[in-house]
Amino acid sequence: MGGTETRYVTDPALLNELQAYRKQNEDLMNKYAELVQKIQDQDIDSFEDLEKYDAKAAESLIKLAQGTVPIKMEGRNFGFFGATSTGKSTMINKLLNKNVAATGAGETTKEITKYDCADYFLYDVPGKNDDISYFSMQYISFWKGLTGRLVLIRSTLKEMTKVFRLLDAIGLHYDIVVNRFDEVAMEERDAFKQQINNEVTECKLKGVDHIWFLSARNPPQFPDWIEMVDYLTKASSLTLTIDLKQ
Repeated sequence: MGGTETRYVTDPALLNELQAYRKQNEDLMNKYAELVQKIQDQDIDSFEDLEKYDAKAAESLIKLAQGTVPIKMEGRNFGFFGATSTGKSTMINKLLNKNVAATGAGETTKEITKYDCADYFLYDVPGKNDDISYFSMQYISFWKGLTGRLVLIRSTLKEMTKVFRLLDAIGLHYDIVVNRFDEVAMEERDAFKQQINNEVTECKLKGVDHIWFLSARNPPQFPDWIEMVDYLTKASSLTLTIDLKQ
């Protein structure tokens, strides 16, 4: 959402807020743009690689992010992030109880789209093949302004490790939603849960608040669906629910 990134926004209120934010923080935005250009010149496409190949630039990005003020957003706002075909749109449709977000094979979400869920707002965020697109003042201010950030995966945390690294570096908390859990055989589910919990430890993730195992296609099958909806509705205090002893 920095420079041309506002083309990915459809909600008029959010677009106006982002444009006003840019005007108020032009100097900071220029610093972001300069740093991003330097990163792109090195063919680096993730924060993980940035830490590995240009620690100084990674440190500069973290400092810029820490100095970025969260964008103003009314009410409780939750962003759904995930790689292509993790089921973000299907989940949003189920939460809204109507088909408003396009679904299908491949990436159907082309723009950040806002949905009113009565008690809270949901944002469907396009899947990215790299996270260099997130290295902008507006994207980071958007992430910081959200009440919660829900990251969807299907089979392993490695699908979104690069994003987790960036969120951890910025100091933002997030929730992990393991979608399509109904595709895992009953006799394999406990082992699969243990695998995900082990990956959290192995990857040394810092900002995980909840891990939910569920299916947007068959919500009643999984108690975690009710827990997630309760969290969205009440925006309860962030409580770590990872049970490494499972």
